[in-house]
Amino acid sequence: MKCKNTDCPNEVIGKRQYCSLTCRNVYVNKHLRNYDKVSETLKNKRKEKEEEYLKLPKYCKFCGEIIPFEKRDNTYCNSSCMASATNPNKNHTWGDKIRDGIYNYLISNGIRKEGEIGLFKKKCIGCDCEFSNKRNDVKYCSPECRKRYKRRHLNEYQKYRLDCNFRFNLSDYPDYFDFSLIEKYGWYSPTNKKNNLEGVSRDHIFSVREGFELGIDPKIISHPANCRLMKHTDNISKNKKSSITLEELLQKINEFDGKFE
Repeated sequence: MKCKNTDCPNEVIGKRQYCSLTCRNVYVNKHLRNYDKVSETLKNKRKEKEEEYLKLPKYCKFCGEIIPFEKRDNTYCNSSCMASATNPNKNHTWGDKIRDGIYNYLISNGIRKEGEIGLFKKKCIGCDCEFSNKRNDVKYCSPECRKRYKRRHLNEYQKYRLDCNFRFNLSDYPDYFDFSLIEKYGWYSPTNKKNNLEGVSRDHIFSVREGFELGIDPKIISHPANCRLMKHTDNISKNKKSSITLEELLQKINEFDGKFE
């Protein structure tokens, strides 16, 4: 009799339904489990954290505006405020003259009307829609459109891999990760940069490849609980194998969120 995993051509022995535990996990995770609840839980927890932050938000030290939740660790709301605060005595005479010259040029050539708020009318190179922006070098109507356009030549796995990249700051969880390896070997760097091939890199405990094959939400694969620090050479030798099962990963995520929420 064939293995119950429809993607496996192997025969099973005796009364077994699967030829191996791996085949059983692949079939169950791909066809029987529902990951929507996990994804929804992560969204709800993030929303709760954002609502809690907005009750007592941080304010930009320069302009006094509320610093967005995504930038809550920053001191200023944007780079412009930071530059203005850190360079208060900078002479902007030449910059003012350049801006005045550009403004007069736009008016004289009919690109902008006199007294009009400084917005350039643009055409998004991603979706061809028209939009306005105060900067003339902006090419996209939104960050989402820019993301889609930059990824237009990538295959589905390449897009998935990008979505699974770790985007959290390790320093936010100093008690969770073992930094002794970094102190000993330093961070990995290729030969065309700092040439530290024996350095440390971040590893997905549950692999990106298996997550892609099982259709798992990238937010689960990129969760801090799925990250560990290891020597890059060991990471390469591990290849695309997962070091834990999906059930173990989901348990780690629940424990992590319970500890750091």
